[in-house]
Amino acid sequence: MGKISLVVELKLKPGRRDAFADRARQHGETCLDTEPGCLQFDVLVPIDASDRVFLYEVYADQVALDTHGETPHMAAYRNDTNDLIVERIRTACALVND
Repeated sequence: MGKISLVVELKLKPGRRDAFADRARQHGETCLDTEPGCLQFDVLVPIDASDRVFLYEVYADQVALDTHGETPHMAAYRNDTNDLIVERIRTACALVND
């Protein structure tokens, strides 16, 4: 299997979207800068849903995705954002055009 994408939908506590999106953007930059297997990390803010954020991430392979989950910056990100999140739906996908 080749590249793996994560699509993560997050429902946030009221009024917390901007704080979460800023922290997620910082996290994405860290991932791209420090993880060779992290190929893309986008933070998407729906126009019509003020309590949602989507993350779109692409990893070189399953090893890169597994490594991502074990990094110290991932632990820090979780610690910083867990109290902002009401619900998280995480979907791993194979890229068919890879």
